[in-house]
Amino acid sequence: MNNDILHFENELRVVITPPNARVDFVNELGTQLLNFYPARKTSRVKNFRLRPAWIVVLSIIALLTAEILLIGPDKVYAEFLKLFGYIPGIGIVDQAQPIRVLAEPVRVTRDGVTVSINQAVLTVENTQIDFGYSGVPLSAYPSDKSIGCMEREYLRLPDGSTQDINAPFPADVNDATFVLPCIFNTLPNTVPTDWEISISFIPLPEETTVLPVIELTPDSSGTTPTVDPASEEDTAFEFNEVIETDDGYILIGWFRPHLAEGEKIQVNSVQYLDANGKNINSIDYPEDIDLSFSGMPFGVDDSQWAIQFKASDVAFPLTVRYTGNVYSLVDQSSPLEFEFDAGSDPQPGQEWVLNKDFDVAGITFRLVSIRAGEDGYSFQFESDPKLDGPDVQIEGYQAIGGGGGPHTRSLAFEEMPTGKLKLLFSDFYPLKETRTWEGTWQPETLPSPQPTAASISPVCLDANSYQTLPTLPEGLEGWMLLTELNPEMQLVLQSMDGEDVKLTIPQANHGSLSPDGTRLAYPSEAGTAIVDLTSGQTTTLLNIGSYYDPHWSPDGKLIASVNPSTDYGIFVAAVDGSGSRQLTNLGYESIAGWSPDGSLLYYAIPDASGKSFMLHAVNVNTGSIHDLFILEDSSRKAPYPAISPDGQWVAYRASDNSSLYLKGMDGSPARLLLDRPATAISGIVWEKGSHLLGVSLITPETSDGEVILIQFENCEVYKLPDLHGELDGIFIP
Repeated sequence: MNNDILHFENELRVVITPPNARVDFVNELGTQLLNFYPARKTSRVKNFRLRPAWIVVLSIIALLTAEILLIGPDKVYAEFLKLFGYIPGIGIVDQAQPIRVLAEPVRVTRDGVTVSINQAVLTVENTQIDFGYSGVPLSAYPSDKSIGCMEREYLRLPDGSTQDINAPFPADVNDATFVLPCIFNTLPNTVPTDWEISISFIPLPEETTVLPVIELTPDSSGTTPTVDPASEEDTAFEFNEVIETDDGYILIGWFRPHLAEGEKIQVNSVQYLDANGKNINSIDYPEDIDLSFSGMPFGVDDSQWAIQFKASDVAFPLTVRYTGNVYSLVDQSSPLEFEFDAGSDPQPGQEWVLNKDFDVAGITFRLVSIRAGEDGYSFQFESDPKLDGPDVQIEGYQAIGGGGGPHTRSLAFEEMPTGKLKLLFSDFYPLKETRTWEGTWQPETLPSPQPTAASISPVCLDANSYQTLPTLPEGLEGWMLLTELNPEMQLVLQSMDGEDVKLTIPQANHGSLSPDGTRLAYPSEAGTAIVDLTSGQTTTLLNIGSYYDPHWSPDGKLIASVNPSTDYGIFVAAVDGSGSRQLTNLGYESIAGWSPDGSLLYYAIPDASGKSFMLHAVNVNTGSIHDLFILEDSSRKAPYPAISPDGQWVAYRASDNSSLYLKGMDGSPARLLLDRPATAISGIVWEKGSHLLGVSLITPETSDGEVILIQFENCEVYKLPDLHGELDGIFIP
């Protein structure tokens, strides 16, 4: 018997003693036992002869299987879980294996581009390197169909050999060079290349906190489906594991809607409520947890989740509530067909208005219009009842991409289809019902004391208090600048009570009011337009270009804006268009505002850590740039940072895109000001006194936006019910 077989036999023997079970083998075998019970059947097979080594191996496997069946697969799985622990910042690890981590994060900056090695975890099975980069200008990426650099990163060992970044790393080597040949998809000679960053690995420090991953029994979870459950056994929520942290819990589980054949769901909202009906404001989604570690199978529309929260914020039990639309597939014998003539040379933007009605198994389906794009077509439709779908194809053409929303579908092609085209519509999913699922959980031992509704530290506004929000009292006069979206996009300058409209600019958006309230700047096709609100005259700064996100300097003499094309970056110029200067060169900066003296311009860009945005400051006179601080838990899509005119605060949108933080410009911890009062935040603006903060919110009832005013010092919040749109400016005389 060779050494490999002896080694395998020893490992199998160890498995039989649960506390020291080898995780990979028991996991695989345990999962099979838990999920698969094949029926016995007989079949004729050829006689063959086993080699002695395999006889021993299979005998041990049979013995192990008998042991697991005797103990019970659930108990084996429970023992298997004991091998796992959670390390904050690293994730769930097998404690039986040696683990190495990055000695310290490393950041290297060259020509304004930063590459950051944030974390590394090395096990006997693989290597995980978490890295990121920031400061790459948009001009470095292709603007057409060409492709930039695709060379992959790798690790170079001290002996000069190289290996894949995810391959197991030699156990006797603790140093490496992280080699990044190029920033992914960047063009030649645009940003630095050939990055070589020295990194070191150390054993997981002994003082590292390893928190146990505790399996939850069925009694630890409860589910209350509120609409017609398929059966009493069909629980939508499963609470599988819990990790007790220093200040709360990480809860891991599944959402299983148990849909019928031909059904699918679209989850519209997710809520986490405590026993007082309060939205839990400390809910976070730990990114260091790999949800695939359980190995559990997925069903139709099943989803696994992990949430983290503070115990002090929750009066147990915790309720998880999902609300969504259930769609049911129409039994369709063949696709719906429609022919139209696109002509021999369809032009981008060309539109065919059709308003063609069809009946699909009692569904009224209207093909409203077809519009040509650069490399394909988009289709607008209406339906009664509401549809999730349908699928669209052009017969004889294979799409290479596409997308769509509730009432649109789009297709992209290698070559533009032309001439007479046959459209095929299939997979019609009409809305069947809106359904709500709930599950409740609480720890076996409740934390003491349990918070009450009165004892919980309040935010200024959450989903519950938003429903009873008072309207703005009489006496406060001023003007609000909004980008209205319905029935068509336009800039509107409107009184706070909504009764007076001072100015309307069709087909314009995202303007900015001067500090004294006498002028309005907005991006136009010809350049940056400036409207004198007293005389009504408009001038266009042709040499500034068609930039966006205009911000006036405190003295009203300069305008900063972002150029997303050609030259890229933030530019600043005098209001007469003279003295235009380029301050940055990225093209995706989010301008946050000016310092009170006008010497600094603040902006935010995604940080190399990949977790939040970093706030930067650029000196308008010297061009020098320095980092300020991370906007913790900020939106990764767009934080909408807004510096108060007195330079004391920055308000920004949170990672859930529907909450709002207020952070001191001294870098002090951020305060949660709004806790998910609506679906999303679409605008954040300060008034000049730095006491009132205006926020526009997208709600389920008003998709084009509602507006609120917050006096953050005392948490007074008011709704402006007659204003709708995305908030761009506030002026209070």
